[in-house]
Amino acid sequence: MHDIVQSELFRTVKQRILAIVDKLKTIENVAIFATADLESIVSLAFLESAMIDANIPYSRKILHSTNDQPKGEEYSFESTSSMVISIEQFEDTWDIDQIDDQGRVRILPLAVSVNHPNSTRFHNGALDVVIQCSAIAAALAPNGTRVRRLRHLAGSGHWLRDSLDNSYDPVYTKIRDTLQNEGSIRVVPIPELSNPITEMIPDFPESMFKRLHKKWPKMNFEQRKQAMSELALPVLLDSKLSTPRLEELLWFRIIFGDAEIDLHSLIFTIKRDWPKEAERGKSYAAGVLKSLISTGGFE
Repeated sequence: MHDIVQSELFRTVKQRILAIVDKLKTIENVAIFATADLESIVSLAFLESAMIDANIPYSRKILHSTNDQPKGEEYSFESTSSMVISIEQFEDTWDIDQIDDQGRVRILPLAVSVNHPNSTRFHNGALDVVIQCSAIAAALAPNGTRVRRLRHLAGSGHWLRDSLDNSYDPVYTKIRDTLQNEGSIRVVPIPELSNPITEMIPDFPESMFKRLHKKWPKMNFEQRKQAMSELALPVLLDSKLSTPRLEELLWFRIIFGDAEIDLHSLIFTIKRDWPKEAERGKSYAAGVLKSLISTGGFE
């Protein structure tokens, strides 16, 4: 694994991440709070995996989903542990110099700026809670078996954020490219998948896709480019899906390990099946967490 904390992505927040890691190495025990939402549970899985791999005593508490938290009511993070970590993906993006940890370590979306390989300009973005927890886990237990198994999920939080629904997300692209370059994931166009879930793509031309899937191996680059444009056309006429997200779903599907289904399809399935009722949602979240820690996957 690359040391992602030392990458350009973490240029302005590296010291905060490393300070958290240093503190974790010296405390007697830690309590971690997360809500019953997918991005929070994946973040929790990274931290718990690192605690286990590094032999650090910890406890967890899964709180109600943000959908079930009464409006205006704040979560309680009370604990007698030496260190308390709260995963707060529901917060707006914070500037690092404005954070008040309020007696605990708060994992919040952090404002950053990154440059694109083909441009000298810097683009504003945010580091979500999942990539931060991934970085903390990798720094705390770089050779940990559980931490390494989860590596392919480091960018999943950014996929779940709203940023791709509005415009190009430079942070998501950087994370995806980093994971691809180090071999944690593979990125393939949708015709190279045998059975992708396409429910998240409005007006997707299923019959056209099936024909394209069969012909794809024998097509040259120009033929593939033209065919993909034709595949995207019916979807582009529907305003429900942003162009950046559509591009990812058509050209940049993520495959990892020996998985038979791509990561975008897995995430869609998990989100679709998440119970709406509060207590069942917490139980479902605990099951997802157990699977992530024990196998590195959602099942």
